[in-house]
Amino acid sequence: MELKFEDNGIDSLSGWHSVAIVPGVYDILQFRNGIDTIVAVGTIPAGVTLQKVRLTLGNNNSIVVAGVSKPLVVKDNDNQVEAKLDASNVELIGNDQIHFWIDFDAGHSIQVKSSNSGQNTSFELRSNIRIFSKAKSGEIEGRVLPAAAQALVVVTNGTDSASAKPEREGEFKVVGLKAGTYEVKFHATAGNYRDTVITGVVVRTNEDTKLPTITLKN
Repeated sequence: MELKFEDNGIDSLSGWHSVAIVPGVYDILQFRNGIDTIVAVGTIPAGVTLQKVRLTLGNNNSIVVAGVSKPLVVKDNDNQVEAKLDASNVELIGNDQIHFWIDFDAGHSIQVKSSNSGQNTSFELRSNIRIFSKAKSGEIEGRVLPAAAQALVVVTNGTDSASAKPEREGEFKVVGLKAGTYEVKFHATAGNYRDTVITGVVVRTNEDTKLPTITLKN
């Protein structure tokens, strides 16, 4: 992980600077519905402005399909992904400490490729991340039933969207949302269950919006 500083006239501090990370292979589906983990810790010099964060991924990536692990190839060998840092998504803790969260969007990051008339399927990774601060964003949480529907929860506000894969008992949480009014869609991926949409869901900064339990019908 690297951070890019604007040095405010201090030439020696401009450009990209590495941050100490916790290396390893991460199962990103373990970190959903509000669960997170620390991947990097560091401090920033006084007198600088943060501009961007950059992640460089390794090549030991995989995806599990129907219980079988398959290679997940980085698209175009582009192992780096960048995102902007500014006052809207960074929380200042002290003169040289900040907090921000990285949401790695699995749904938008993985592309399915088919060849030979669909006989061969491969998977590509084109990383899509979203940066947010819990103190400057809101949350939507609730529960969707039945488990047999294997529902996916997608929240949208204009061009902004985020998603959640509910836990076994149907609980879900979507974090890091900008304040605003959202549409929440419960999309059934199994069985003959019908999708359900809730509109007018208001999200406020540093608040948790709780929805009533949603039961999908067939």
